[in-house]
Amino acid sequence: MSRIAETFKRLKSEKKAAFIPFFVTGDPDIQTTIDLVRAAEASGADIVELGVPFSDPIADGPVIQASYYRALDKGFRVSQLFEMASALRAGGLKIPLVCMVSQTLVFKRTLPVFLESCKKAGFDGLIIPDLPAGYEGDSAEQTAAAGLDLIFLIAPTTLTERRSVIATRSRGFIYYISTTGITGARTTLPPDLAENIKDIQSRTQTPVCVGFGISRPDQASAVAVAADGVIIGSALVKKVEEAQSLQLAGAALVNHVTALVKELAEAAHQVKR
Repeated sequence: MSRIAETFKRLKSEKKAAFIPFFVTGDPDIQTTIDLVRAAEASGADIVELGVPFSDPIADGPVIQASYYRALDKGFRVSQLFEMASALRAGGLKIPLVCMVSQTLVFKRTLPVFLESCKKAGFDGLIIPDLPAGYEGDSAEQTAAAGLDLIFLIAPTTLTERRSVIATRSRGFIYYISTTGITGARTTLPPDLAENIKDIQSRTQTPVCVGFGISRPDQASAVAVAADGVIIGSALVKKVEEAQSLQLAGAALVNHVTALVKELAEAAHQVKR
């Protein structure tokens, strides 16, 4: 059983939803990202998602785009993603790691090479937002053969027949995009969110996790009532940006971000499902 599957099995027994924070690799630097991931684990994160900086990101809003550009401006290289994950595992990180990466970056290295690097470094899964389920060729099979989970996305606008295809193809968990458009904080959650989550859950035994637009503890709790996991990215990336504008670095920056991580984790976990 994979680390991701074991995590959801444990959380199900505890009647809890997973809390999954998202950080951008290399913003403000690789060592700080390592420290953020370690602090997130200590603060209650169940899985960590790491965004791979790319010059033309898919569906990412201005906060995450700006973070990608900061990392790229400082010379981020994809090889650093694997070096960082290896360092985290060598340092004792136990929770699953998932990378969100553009198909362009995977294609450049070739899928077999990218998967081998991911597995060797200690990743557990991949999200490739511009690789649609049902059109991915044998990518899902290659990923599974490498011992990794390929996680697909479902949007509110995804047609019924497509939902079934995606639910069947996704492994580890399904990433449900709570709202149309790009990533970023929203003041309210969509009124049909619970209904859509329930519909997807009726099609699969694979956990359904929700991202996009969730930024506050009360929103995390509301999502945790229905979903198997809560994914929060822009709010945390914004905290990293805020810390840099305050000229915080090292432990001070990590503490600044971790305060929100703790609040969000507690909010997601306090809901008994």
